[in-house]
Amino acid sequence: METLPLSSTPRFEPLAAPTGIQVVDPIDGGQFTFLTPDPVETDPAPKDALPVPVDGAVSIDTDVIRTPYLVGVWIRDGEFDLVEQCTGGDQVSLPDGRYVVEFSSVQLKLYLGIDGPATVDATGDLVEFSTSGESDVVVGLRSYHEQPARTITTTESPHDVMKAISQFRGALKTTSPERSFPTLRGHPPLVEFGEEFSAPGGARLSPASLSIELPPRWDRILPAAPLSYYLDADLVPGDRARLHLDGETVPLVGPDGYEQRIAQILKHVFTLDCVVRTEGLYNVDLHERSVLEARTDLDFQRLYDLPLAERTLAYLDVPFETVEPATPEWKLTADVQPEPENARVLPFLSSDLALIRATGDDDIEPEDLSEASPDVESFFRDGPAMPDEPVLLRGAADVRSGTSSGESEVAERVFRPDPTDSLMHTFVGDGIPLGATKMTPEMFRRRLEYEPVESGRVRVDVIVNEEAMSDETAVSDVYGTRDWIDFDVTIHSDLTQGELADVFQRDTDFLHYIGHVDDEGFKCSDGYLDVRSLSSVNISGFLLNACQSYVQGRALVDAGAVGGIVTLANIPNPTATSIGKTLARLLNSGFSIATARSFLEKDEQLAKRYMVVGDGYSNIVESQSGAPYYIEIEGNTRTPIMFSIQGYPSPSLSIGGLRSWHSKSFGYDYINPTRIEEMEMSKHEFDEFLSREDYPIFINDELTWSDDFQID
Repeated sequence: METLPLSSTPRFEPLAAPTGIQVVDPIDGGQFTFLTPDPVETDPAPKDALPVPVDGAVSIDTDVIRTPYLVGVWIRDGEFDLVEQCTGGDQVSLPDGRYVVEFSSVQLKLYLGIDGPATVDATGDLVEFSTSGESDVVVGLRSYHEQPARTITTTESPHDVMKAISQFRGALKTTSPERSFPTLRGHPPLVEFGEEFSAPGGARLSPASLSIELPPRWDRILPAAPLSYYLDADLVPGDRARLHLDGETVPLVGPDGYEQRIAQILKHVFTLDCVVRTEGLYNVDLHERSVLEARTDLDFQRLYDLPLAERTLAYLDVPFETVEPATPEWKLTADVQPEPENARVLPFLSSDLALIRATGDDDIEPEDLSEASPDVESFFRDGPAMPDEPVLLRGAADVRSGTSSGESEVAERVFRPDPTDSLMHTFVGDGIPLGATKMTPEMFRRRLEYEPVESGRVRVDVIVNEEAMSDETAVSDVYGTRDWIDFDVTIHSDLTQGELADVFQRDTDFLHYIGHVDDEGFKCSDGYLDVRSLSSVNISGFLLNACQSYVQGRALVDAGAVGGIVTLANIPNPTATSIGKTLARLLNSGFSIATARSFLEKDEQLAKRYMVVGDGYSNIVESQSGAPYYIEIEGNTRTPIMFSIQGYPSPSLSIGGLRSWHSKSFGYDYINPTRIEEMEMSKHEFDEFLSREDYPIFINDELTWSDDFQID
């Protein structure tokens, strides 16, 4: 493993109160705390002190080490074979020997090296490891962050772009079923355009396991990229769309068309990999395996041992509808206009295993603004112009070409994409997609460039530039309420243009703006600041909770921000206050910008006036349990409690990760992101579940939070 730059080296910092160590990943900004009975010092440990790849490790002299809250634990022997799994309520004793402890559902990829005899106690609200104390405990960290290893240069020829996509498979760290784990899928190489094709390092690729034949057309090439990457397949030009594997040919156009068949195969193969991998290093009780065992007589061990092409062919012998009930919630659908320049987004969408739909102009139906709210209609007809996009008209008197209304020009620009069942929805192309995140190749690349604030603390700036809204500084009490995460929350008020520009240009993880925005920019104490006048900003994420803030938010992204939430219309103050507090609490709980925005539609009728610009997958902090979720309760709240759970992906627990709920009531681990229907718990069990972390609860469609909920 290559040595990371000093700035990317994990930090292991001793703590005095409480005693222990804090582990910090400076690449992603993730933090985790281990507690010890007494103060400890850290000594550098060699990376091979643990039988797994790590980016850094230390040893500490202690015979007891605890987690601050309950997490999932896998205990492995020196050969990395699983010997025990601990969830809530477990206690195990380990005999003599060397053990590696792996943690699930935490924000970092953490390992402990301990010697037996030892005990592991997860019967309370934390996990405690007790050893004989004869040898040090080793703490190791591997970053979840993935950077592309190389860049492919291609011409705009469809044949060359197909060759470039065929290089994506080289980023897979294995072709076994374990590639369904997000940590074993490396980031595909970047794609850029040049005068001739060049793929540095391409000669080192092993032969492809199979091939995908496609007509060299953009509406065929773009949707196939994630499937080609995941299947370790080459894209080859041909007359028909079909998959070639192990001497067999599988058509890629089904009853519902090409894109739907591509999506079916990707979901199908991925789900079966997630189940079959339980025959390997992660022999856990998996809910999705129990579903398939009840519906099939598949020999999972045989499937696990098959080469990739044979295994894929065997998977495709299983009907799609048989596997569909075990398929996890899908993370992302991407509508991409079928143009050669959009090939640059394919490495990012392939890394996310996105379902890609080639959306041409003929597929876009303009939004009928006459049916939108008056404020939304007025905004798109009368708003200020943005560069590089069709002009937003400034009013009926300014209509071009002598027409009497700007409606026709707006209609080309504003549209509502076809709905999707995925948890996140993005659009790449011209126009403003209502209900989806608008992305460009440059915005995707910014995801790779983001660096958290150097101090390791999560920096949040709350700006209230309107005295009448000063009560809304209460949102600052929401940010930073997470235990075991260091925050630096600063409140600003009555800023001048220069002071506001300074805040925009300093390193900030998240900026929450409360105030007025209009055609001239952000209202300040001495005039207006138009962000389009700034050459750069250093904000990661933001919420502009002001009327009609789209233009200024888009300008922030163009100037270097990663992504944020903006408004498309006038927002009544009570509504803005309510939505602002809800968004702050969601973001503080680990929801991403995009999932927090989509969540709003369950609770606020005016949420459609809010939109995400830039990369909506960014978040302020990770969920305490690894990935955010909410629960829904229909009917009464008497015991036993009946409820459902909707889980979401996160950077540390993306699609394919193992979700442990740390409660015997669940009985299984799940593939993340998951939806669990018809859970039942006693009052005691549910009280314990409520106390784990702060998360949203819908009771008969009314929003409350676990910290505030009381059982009848």
